Amino acid sequence: MAVLGALYPARTSAQEEMTPSTAALPVSPPLSADHWAVRAAARAEALGLVERYLPAQRSAPRAAVGAALLEAATRAPEEAPEVAALASAWLARFAEEFPESAFERAGGVQLLGSTAWAGYEGRSGVAAPGSQMFQFRQGITVLPDRSTPEGGAELAVALTRHLSAVVEPHATRYEAELARWEVAAGTGPWALSVGREPVGYGPAASGGVVFTGGVALPRVELQTTRPVVFPGVLRHLGPVSFHTFATRLYEPRHRGDPYLWGARGALRLHPRFTVGVSRGSIFGGDSVPTPVSLKSLASMLVGILSDDFENQIVSMDFRYRVPSEAVLPLTLYLEWGADDGAGAWWDVPGRVMGAQVPALPGLPQVVAGAEYTTFGALCCGNPGWYLHANQPGGWAARDVALGHPLGGEGSELLVYASADLLRARVRVDARGFRRDRGVEGYHTYNRAGNVFAPERAGESFGAAADVAWRATPRSEVRVTASREAGEGWSAGELRAFVSMLF
Repeated sequence: MAVLGALYPARTSAQEEMTPSTAALPVSPPLSADHWAVRAAARAEALGLVERYLPAQRSAPRAAVGAALLEAATRAPEEAPEVAALASAWLARFAEEFPESAFERAGGVQLLGSTAWAGYEGRSGVAAPGSQMFQFRQGITVLPDRSTPEGGAELAVALTRHLSAVVEPHATRYEAELARWEVAAGTGPWALSVGREPVGYGPAASGGVVFTGGVALPRVELQTTRPVVFPGVLRHLGPVSFHTFATRLYEPRHRGDPYLWGARGALRLHPRFTVGVSRGSIFGGDSVPTPVSLKSLASMLVGILSDDFENQIVSMDFRYRVPSEAVLPLTLYLEWGADDGAGAWWDVPGRVMGAQVPALPGLPQVVAGAEYTTFGALCCGNPGWYLHANQPGGWAARDVALGHPLGGEGSELLVYASADLLRARVRVDARGFRRDRGVEGYHTYNRAGNVFAPERAGESFGAAADVAWRATPRSEVRVTASREAGEGWSAGELRAFVSMLF
């Protein structure tokens, strides 16, 4: 704990009530939403052990995650002794992985915790979402199967306390690319960054209605790296987080190279209750008649819909930590969204609702949850989910859905569990789901409002597993696998690799 604590300034008398997570943190590279430490920090917050951990998006800065784990390990012995050993193990594993935790970054170039890996990647039957609408509707594209060795690295550096960078080269027998990169600069609670990273919003384990974060996008982004508490009467809003980004979709799928914008704000109105609003829009480009101007941008930002300029999606989410810790710690959440028309809020909403137990009684190493997702069928003049007539590329980029992986119209039932075993050195994640995607036939020219219909319409079942073993303090073995199958089709992915930390 002392090792990681050196990263954060000592509290002064004026900061007596502040926790490590609200201290001034250095600008640091992001950790992906599926990184074990991001999930551990979210569990710690759900257990009431972290006061102000409120990431602006599904990924989170390293420093904010480390601060949350430090606070949880500090508070757990007195407030939740049943998870104290687990919180301590999380902190120890984080300090192993990110040795920058052991020093105060003041200036100069410093290599941060980095990784190199090698292994195997395979996939079969994976499909890119369909696109366009009406009589022009295009179905899915089944991507080529692949079976290949792979290798890569994540190299991170601190240039100053206020400037960091990360690059992730990746290579297979088919291609070599810079899969991710980012340069971030910031001061106080704000950071501005440019690079290629995923963007995801919302509290659900299955994915967000607006953005799930399944694909890295070249973008410019502004976000809070720790929540802000406004002065005066606005302090009653509680801690606030904010994120916004913009990019341009230069790819054959999106005719005219339109722009993509997104934003999310979240308010913790009560220590147990958080409200968030997420928005996204594909707009402009050379193929639509309305040009990008101050007027068209202003109309889009205030939510005025047009017929030929943008495809907007918006959602609200609500998250509540039930005061039931004495019997069963429980978090409930709901995300409710609409695609384009205002009437879609009620006529064809997209909803993800779930419940999570962050530590099972008697088995605090285990977290479990269940979610139910439903997207409304075509109705009442509203367009299909994730599709648009004048932005025909649909809600996707680089052959990956930007929104919920269900793809629109239909339903999904998901159950999941994960366990941090052997002092968090072994992590096991498992999930199973049943999906029912829409079918054709609601309108003369429209197929179902699902980007994977009709080729993969109807009922399907799937499962996924992720097993990671921190074999030594500087090495890890990880295997991930997933499979989904419906009538006459199946899709699967497998990765197995060894990582070395340095």
